[in-house]
Amino acid sequence: MRLLRLLAFVAAILVAALLSEAQNGPDVAGVEPANVLVIYDSSNSMWGELSDSSRKYEAARSALSGFLTRGVEGRPVGLRAYGHRRKDDCRDSELVRDFQPADPESDAIEGIVQSIRPTGMTPITYSLTEGLKDLGGASGDILLISDGIETCDADPCELMEAWKAQGVNVRVHVVGVGLKDVERAAMACIAETSGGAYFDADSTIAFNDALEDARDAIGAPDPASEPVSYAIILDTVDHDGQALRAGGQVLSGGERIKSAVSKGYGRNTVAEPGEYEIEAGALLQDGSVYNPVRASVQVDAPGDVLLTLEVPRPASVSASFAEDGADHAGALIRAYQNGREVFTFRPGDVAFAREGIYEFRSAPNADNSFAVTKTLVAGEHADILFDLTRTIRAYVNFRLPDGEIVSRQAELWKDGEKLYTLQQANGAIIRPGTYELRATDQTLPLVPVEVTFANDGETLTVPLAAGFLTIVYGGDAANYVGKADRAFLESADRGGSSFVRPDEAIPVAPGAYRVKPYDRAGFFELVEVSISEGDSRTVTLMPQPLGELVVQYAPSGAYKVQPDRASVTPLDGQRVIGGIFKPGEPRKLLPGRYRVDGWRSAGSFEPLEVTVTAGARQTVTLTLHSE
Repeated sequence: MRLLRLLAFVAAILVAALLSEAQNGPDVAGVEPANVLVIYDSSNSMWGELSDSSRKYEAARSALSGFLTRGVEGRPVGLRAYGHRRKDDCRDSELVRDFQPADPESDAIEGIVQSIRPTGMTPITYSLTEGLKDLGGASGDILLISDGIETCDADPCELMEAWKAQGVNVRVHVVGVGLKDVERAAMACIAETSGGAYFDADSTIAFNDALEDARDAIGAPDPASEPVSYAIILDTVDHDGQALRAGGQVLSGGERIKSAVSKGYGRNTVAEPGEYEIEAGALLQDGSVYNPVRASVQVDAPGDVLLTLEVPRPASVSASFAEDGADHAGALIRAYQNGREVFTFRPGDVAFAREGIYEFRSAPNADNSFAVTKTLVAGEHADILFDLTRTIRAYVNFRLPDGEIVSRQAELWKDGEKLYTLQQANGAIIRPGTYELRATDQTLPLVPVEVTFANDGETLTVPLAAGFLTIVYGGDAANYVGKADRAFLESADRGGSSFVRPDEAIPVAPGAYRVKPYDRAGFFELVEVSISEGDSRTVTLMPQPLGELVVQYAPSGAYKVQPDRASVTPLDGQRVIGGIFKPGEPRKLLPGRYRVDGWRSAGSFEPLEVTVTAGARQTVTLTLHSE
């Protein structure tokens, strides 16, 4: 609360100063169109999934890029992000794009949006306070996109009350990303208190729709007059007076003019006074409206008109998860009819649906996959309890003979069947029990061993039988063709080969190996070595002696094209490393005989035979037949 009072005090000083400045500023007719500021949530929770299994931040990026490039009816738009740079920082809020006109051709917007990565906290109140500074304290609109409520010990709804009392003429519109009911109510309070609108985004499609609706809600203000707002507040209740979230449409003269939302989720703004109709019903989890009813409402003056509408209560369902009698976080629940998925919901949510028979499926992990059939009845609530088989998170490390602990992927087997894969860092969720542990690393496989996991989060450390092998490249640098930065180790016992770095002690399982040098580094003999447990061996790879060959062309004005290459063919079965021979460039070759042919596109040349000698450079000159 101290933080909130401080922020409200700062906001009050800012507003007073800017209002004073505005009184001495240009006439109203000279005021520029009010700015629009987007405040974008990039807290760590944006890595989560929406109901369609899309990632929140991915859906947000796509919709946000479209919003920024299209803009809002000629009004400059800026972008502030929070939670995008540091963890545990309630001041991590930054204006990442200053106010600029929309530009559908701009690649810069896409680059800015793509560069924002979910990282930290959710400092909504601080970001709104900084956003007011971005707007210069003048009138404007803020579009807040958030997947959760404030996490920095402040109340943004109270801040909106403070702004209202101070005469701040800024509406805050809110897009709630995959929110639960309690979160939704808290975020809708920001919009309602400030005179803005609230929109839900629980899927990629819904995200784009929400930002389109937000564009309409923000609109283009008339700078020559004070804003006038007419709105219908729709309070939808069932026959017992319990509030229900509703959807539907606002009609004028029998024609639909916009979608309708219920109290707590936004205001139904209309353009002018008049008689309107609201057709609304409970909003179902699949996005449809249940048995809508219609009522008339008269709007006579600026402000809000309350319409209380009794609507039929549909069936509802919720689900919870338990493990050994304790609550469990569970997973997304999917509802099916006739083999087709019709809606999804999360543990703890109350999902409204049409009456009928459903199969509810959920799979918190590989050992707990559920399918429960329930009949939903209109006006009644059904609870589903998924009782999980106990599972634990298990980890395994490996200890080398020198005491070093290493982590790598492994497998748990039972009765000849692989049941789990233990990831290097994250382990695996498994049933407690005894398993055969296997690890099939090419150079350091584990002899299968029996292990038992009993406790959640348990890490077992298993010894590895190993020796150590270091591969070194030696000899004269003049005998290397390319960079010797790798080698390959092949097991004579198991087959297969693995990539290794030179000059590093590599742990390997006891056995016989063949060391294969990098074939682009030079010409080497294959080396065989045997390693015993606890051994430390070094293998030195020595390059064969090389000579050099330089191919050049005699000066001539008769070339068809200037020759820039030649062909060199070994005559004694040697191997050549590298591509095209360039005139004048020395090439390192094994000793022996070679035939040199000129480039036929340049003319006709007599082939030359040359013998390359170790440690020496040989130069040959190609001449046209005609010369």
